Amino acid sequence: MKMGRPLKLGLLATDNREHCRNYDLPEPVFGAPVEALVQGFLDFPKEIEVHIISVVQSKLRSPPRLGTNVFYHSLWVPKIGWLRSGYLGCIRAVRAKLRALCLDIVHGQGTERDCGLEAVFSGLPNALTLHGNMRAVAKILRARPFSYHWLHAWLEHLAICRAGLVMCNSSYTEKLVMPLNSRVLRMPNPVREIFYSPPSRGAGPRSKGLGFLVVGLVASYKQSLEILRALRAWREAGAPPFHCLWIGALSGQENYVRFFSVELARAQKEGWAEHRSQMTAQELKETMDKRDVLIHIPQEEAFGLVVAEAMLRGMKILAGRAGGIVDFQKIYPGIILVDPNSPHEWRRALSDLVATPPLRFERENWDYKIYQPRRIAQLHCQAYRDLLEKAAVRGSGSGVCSHD
Repeated sequence: MKMGRPLKLGLLATDNREHCRNYDLPEPVFGAPVEALVQGFLDFPKEIEVHIISVVQSKLRSPPRLGTNVFYHSLWVPKIGWLRSGYLGCIRAVRAKLRALCLDIVHGQGTERDCGLEAVFSGLPNALTLHGNMRAVAKILRARPFSYHWLHAWLEHLAICRAGLVMCNSSYTEKLVMPLNSRVLRMPNPVREIFYSPPSRGAGPRSKGLGFLVVGLVASYKQSLEILRALRAWREAGAPPFHCLWIGALSGQENYVRFFSVELARAQKEGWAEHRSQMTAQELKETMDKRDVLIHIPQEEAFGLVVAEAMLRGMKILAGRAGGIVDFQKIYPGIILVDPNSPHEWRRALSDLVATPPLRFERENWDYKIYQPRRIAQLHCQAYRDLLEKAAVRGSGSGVCSHD
């Protein structure tokens, strides 16, 4: 890499237009951690040039530039080149694009799909971020051999072993990675800028009582149905009036989703529950400002981004003692952790939580800047340069072509 110019990064990320089959949208849609990281990179135009690369199964119209120093590349790969071939077609397409762009380093965002494998087989110095631990999820779900989660758990194992650097978003993820790769770096997920905006004022009392919020995929390991049943039992035991809003897409677990939908419909008729499949970041922020308690009790969680978002909005939080969520208890006064397998404990803790003032917490009570996009992006830039220095010492160079 030639000194004095911006570092050229290939950021491999899923375009959710492909994931959700929303091919008519005019611009790419990324997951919350990637969106926040890109917001941070925009503050360093002289230090880093970011090329976001996504593979898709349908040719899309996309803007070539997303910011002063952020470019976007959408690569069409036919279906045969995806999971059924171990993402071989995706790997080859991305590798060719990286060569054409003459990048310095590549960073794969997640192992849930193709990105991690594309990074570690890129031929460039590479980093890998784990947003979810697919091996742990497959274990919780008791995934059958050759099922989606079983295959991605195996592919995740391969990617971790080959990665030049694995960025771990929690102490829990770090412990899972260390037996496979000692080149790890603790790097929390950034939180999107909108959640740092001033708190909304004047929310006032709710006509339906306490406001609860559950955010996440409706799936068995997220325990959406179990939370619904626990709230019903608490309500029937004489709980104060409350209303709970679930936000999250329905998973492919047909039986689980059917049971959830039936019980939710009953709760809706009784006036204490509601479900929405998705929200924009702006809508979620405003909803958090109007609700009192986030309930988040998964059996498996790498980081718990929604918990960090709720912390920034000053919510009280009832969360499962699972995975990376445990790290939040060390820094935030408004969180109570419970056994993910004990609904009775959830109900008891919820009673204690809503009975203890204040219902909301001021951000001055804790270090809320630790997940700021600018700060996390700066840490990424330093990690990339350290990785390139180590690659140069090993004689692997800084890329696949010369910039001189």
